[in-house]
Amino acid sequence: QVPEAPTFTKDIAPIFQAKCEACHRPESIGPMSLRTYAEARPWARSIRARVEARQMPPWHVDRTVGIQSFKNDRSLTDDQVATVLK
Repeated sequence: QVPEAPTFTKDIAPIFQAKCEACHRPESIGPMSLRTYAEARPWARSIRARVEARQMPPWHVDRTVGIQSFKNDRSLTDDQVATVLK
């Protein structure tokens, strides 16, 4: 479920930890770290745009065709997308 008023610590950080921080941490492939609010906040508009367009996290599997259960799936659920956007 999408929280009414999401907070970074309670709602967003767990999503970032599960789906984003593998790449978005110091000395990794992502251009910025998303481990803390202070690190993520300057990128809020970019995060919103990329998540809304489903460009991030990158997952190039058509959600309407074929196998949909994958090991290490980094894609966001619809509820996770809605939480990040809110």
